Amino acid sequence: MRDDIVSPLDHFRSVATGEQCQRIEIMQRVRGTYFRHPKHEEVADHVDELLEHLLEHTDSRVEYGSEEASGIAVIGESGAGKSTMLRRIFLEHPAFPHYGVIGSRCPLVTVKPEGACTLDRFAIDTLRKLGMPVQDVPRQEQRLAHMVRGQLRLMGAKILHIDEAHHITQPANSVQIKKILNTFKCLMIDDEWPIGLILSGIPELRQVLEGERQVARRLAFVPLAGLTVASDARNVGKIVQQLAGLAKLGISAVHADALAPRTIHAGGYQLGCAIERIHEAIRVRLKRNLRRLPTDMPSPDPLTLDDFATAYARKTGVEAEDNPFLVHDWEATDPFRVLNGPKRIDGEDDRPSARSTKKRG
Repeated sequence: MRDDIVSPLDHFRSVATGEQCQRIEIMQRVRGTYFRHPKHEEVADHVDELLEHLLEHTDSRVEYGSEEASGIAVIGESGAGKSTMLRRIFLEHPAFPHYGVIGSRCPLVTVKPEGACTLDRFAIDTLRKLGMPVQDVPRQEQRLAHMVRGQLRLMGAKILHIDEAHHITQPANSVQIKKILNTFKCLMIDDEWPIGLILSGIPELRQVLEGERQVARRLAFVPLAGLTVASDARNVGKIVQQLAGLAKLGISAVHADALAPRTIHAGGYQLGCAIERIHEAIRVRLKRNLRRLPTDMPSPDPLTLDDFATAYARKTGVEAEDNPFLVHDWEATDPFRVLNGPKRIDGEDDRPSARSTKKRG
């Protein structure tokens, strides 16, 4: 960037008010706090095994093609916390120094396909992430697949993480899906520079992968289960308390525990989404507190149910009768409904409906 060009973010900071800067600082602290997913250790162990697998095949005595997994597929609903968990595992692992830093030659690279993932779209997104200029990317599919392998080797990458990998299920053409899966297989079995694959996506991804046995048998599948009120409410209540404390907002254990079931439901019974609901409520309370004069507020008001209700309404646009933080029968509300559109019919899609999630708690 030229010296005379101001970064957009620097410009935004220069025009932010003191109140906004204070709130941003607090929210960075809140949002930067990581809560370990119950599957964190299991996935981290699979990553270690993937590294061991790659090292084993540097020994000429080991015949390639064993039954051991040469990849990982982390499967969970949207908002389950897949991407956040994997990023934390990668950042903490000593095998991946400078993960996420462009040009660092970290041996692990994450690619997130943009939209429906055809083979050329996947290859172009991967090559761009590996530093290849767009104008140098060919359009012939066979050349693209070879270039991906070559560029991974050139950049010293041995593991490719494909986030939102369920995009490979979106092309209507089954031939395209077959081509992508075949490329995955070729990356894993390349005799000169085999690549370990880590795929993360929603359950539709598993169905596609299992349909290609040569790929599926080389993968270890890790499902991320959703939350239940019975099993997870206490932990979510603790998260509410901890995040409120980081924001210097008080909330008693009793109130946090009372909020937890509604928060789980409002988050669609997924850990990542439930934590997002907490973040949004904290932001609402910070705005309310910071807009009051210090003389009017000797101490910050605590985080309340009303903050959660307001945040949820602002996020989804639903009316009060569909807000799980306002109604008595909160389990009957649909956590996937937005803008008070027509109510979904059970079975309309693969997401759990309000009726099915009610039974889980």
